[in-house]
Amino acid sequence: MFNTVFDCPHEVQGSIVLADALIKVFASSIMLENAVDAFMQAKKIGILPGIRASNFLLKCLVESNEKELIVNLFEEMKNHGPAPSLYTYTIMMNFYCNRHCQDRVCMERATDILEEMEAAGINPSIVTYSTYILGLCRVGLIEVALDFIHELQRNGQPLNCYCYNSVISAFVNRGEPYKALQVVDEMKSCRIAPDVYSYSILIDGFCQCGDVEKGLTLLEEMEKCNTKPSLVTYSSLLKGFCKRGLMDVSFDLFRKVGNSGYKYDQHAYNILITGFCTQGDMESAHGLLQEMIKNNLSLNAVSYESLILGFCKIGSFEKAFKCFEFLVKAGIFPNTFICNHVIDGYCNEGLMEVALKLTDEMKKHGTIPNTITYSMIINMLCKDCKTEKALELIPVMLKCNTFPSIVTYSMLIDGFAKQDNLRKAVMLYSSMLKGGVTPDRVTFTIFINALSTMGRLKEAYNLFKEMILKGLKPDKISYTSMIAGFCRSEDMRVAWELFQEMVQSDILPSVVTYTCLIDGFFKVNRIDMVIMLVEEMSYKEIYPDPVTYSVLIRGYQQLGFVDRAQHSYDEARRRGVVLDKFTSKNMRKIPAFGCQMG
Repeated sequence: MFNTVFDCPHEVQGSIVLADALIKVFASSIMLENAVDAFMQAKKIGILPGIRASNFLLKCLVESNEKELIVNLFEEMKNHGPAPSLYTYTIMMNFYCNRHCQDRVCMERATDILEEMEAAGINPSIVTYSTYILGLCRVGLIEVALDFIHELQRNGQPLNCYCYNSVISAFVNRGEPYKALQVVDEMKSCRIAPDVYSYSILIDGFCQCGDVEKGLTLLEEMEKCNTKPSLVTYSSLLKGFCKRGLMDVSFDLFRKVGNSGYKYDQHAYNILITGFCTQGDMESAHGLLQEMIKNNLSLNAVSYESLILGFCKIGSFEKAFKCFEFLVKAGIFPNTFICNHVIDGYCNEGLMEVALKLTDEMKKHGTIPNTITYSMIINMLCKDCKTEKALELIPVMLKCNTFPSIVTYSMLIDGFAKQDNLRKAVMLYSSMLKGGVTPDRVTFTIFINALSTMGRLKEAYNLFKEMILKGLKPDKISYTSMIAGFCRSEDMRVAWELFQEMVQSDILPSVVTYTCLIDGFFKVNRIDMVIMLVEEMSYKEIYPDPVTYSVLIRGYQQLGFVDRAQHSYDEARRRGVVLDKFTSKNMRKIPAFGCQMG
């Protein structure tokens, strides 16, 4: 076609117009390869496309992120025409500084663009400069961007708030709002007025850091400068107050702004709804939800997900389930985080089959259950003594590339140990090690407690020592399990040594620890140690529980210290501690005489 047109020399101008039109048609139709081909074919037959058509093509390529075609076309224009204009260079600057190209190599090319413009005698515009500054900030070179602004100031180059806003936003995103505030002060000193975006970024930054008071001060400053806050500005403040738990203040601001003519969107309502749900004020949250419907604002997933979390938090699982079902019926399947809360609710309500069914539904909708999902179900099944069924979930997890954690394994091991199925617990432990999962203190403690309870004290103690050798510090439960075992076997020397070791390690013994020791010392007739331990408990304000009192009363009776038994019984009643029927019945049979307490 181009050859036919070019056969008529007097039609050269018309050929350029036709070539430009063809390039634009292809480019605007996103037939970009055809557009580039038209550009190259025109040049082959001696027709140089116009700069406007060339820039339009380059712009379309940038918008579609056709990296190779962009670079080739730009190089062709530089080498063989049409010569790049200010707009050409600005397009290329946008390409190297946009979201698709966020690395330092791109910024090196953007810097080259500025140098090429200078060499070509083309002065960059304020748009070119602001794009370059934005690019520097996107790759984390905030200080370099600020230095560049200072250089432009020294050279008398024009600057506007857009140049500064990129730096302000970058400092805020880095969690440094006070540095951003310094940039705003610098703007003012250069007689560049911060706009609504400058203030909104700052206010959001301070609110995110919890300094809502500074956010309010900036809002007042905006009003003094006749800069009208946007809904985004107010939304940041609302979120800041909600984050601090100041729901009354947030709600008052919400109403005040609404009454001054602002129309709230979904986002603003969702901030308040989420805030109320976090505080457990579901009535207020539900009221705002109804208000949204009344104001013809469509409810989205965020609104209902906040309600689901809120209802789960206060234990209103039925309401949470209804919200969940509504979302699913509306064609919105919640994410794993929300599903986990619902599954936790089902588990708490004992609806294990429903919980398991939901994991299947999750997979159907592309929401993959994670380790937490399955661990919650496994935990509840183990508590219900359905450990075998819980174990069946391990291959299900592995099938969807979800791997059990040490917590998952510990739940199962504990479940089998409590059912005295130590063989299965050990088998699981071996599988865990083969799977590369390292046992933690909880895992060791489960085995120590199980072995100790079964009377296999030597094995339990060896495991206790092994845990220490592996660098795992025993905790209150680990020590108490071992102490309980030695007390049962009446080896009070080792039990006492472990108790002393526990105290020296700054681990506060529990009422269970003391009860085990008291029971053990009664068995070996060491009333002196019993009295000392009871006094120590009183001094440390560790109060006896029903089991402790029963042990004390029974022990004192067996050793003939009837008055002490009576004293313990009276103390328990005075403190409102309900004793078991056997202890209470035995106390009523005690005659009104016995050994003295002194």
